[in-house]
Amino acid sequence: MMHQSSFKTAHPGTITFDPRPDMSPFMENRVCAKQVYHQKSKTRAIIRMRGQDELKLFLVKADCFWWASILLDLIYQFIACKVKIRGEPPHAIPSLCFARVLITIIEESEKAWLVEEWLDIDDSEHLFTKYINNHFTSPCLLEMAPYKAQEIANFLVFAQHVQWEKTNWITFTSDYQGVGNILTDPQITTNPYVGLAFIFSCSLY
Repeated sequence: MMHQSSFKTAHPGTITFDPRPDMSPFMENRVCAKQVYHQKSKTRAIIRMRGQDELKLFLVKADCFWWASILLDLIYQFIACKVKIRGEPPHAIPSLCFARVLITIIEESEKAWLVEEWLDIDDSEHLFTKYINNHFTSPCLLEMAPYKAQEIANFLVFAQHVQWEKTNWITFTSDYQGVGNILTDPQITTNPYVGLAFIFSCSLY
């Protein structure tokens, strides 16, 4: 089975760490392995990229996961400090994390794969949800979205505000999406000119 997005294909699989299978960071060793591609203009056929080019893109993607995890940890540290001063909030705080990722390289062909934690999707509480996209600071959920999803989306809006302020208006995580309490495929927004637009959009709340 394969899922195809605008520039990546995703393949379900398993991974084994030899000789230490107990060192696997993945639940039941289930993973989603991704490759990058481009398409021919006429036939739209998939063309795989060179290993070196694919590796460069995946290194950037893996860095986004690391930075997004650090920025999310910043939020929970901020909340912990506020709880010590003001006490527990009247509502539950979502406990979120980003999917675990690693990059694998096939030595013989220099092909690279981005290996991500497998996300179980079903028809109940584990739906793949897009919370905030790259273009707006407000959630992009439908009005009929489950209450838990709305809770998470509102928390992530709060997270963006805190990240933006605590990094001295330098950066925040965007393109929030995921399944349940696990987030995936983040983007890191950082640009000296993004400040005015972001502050203006925040003032519209």
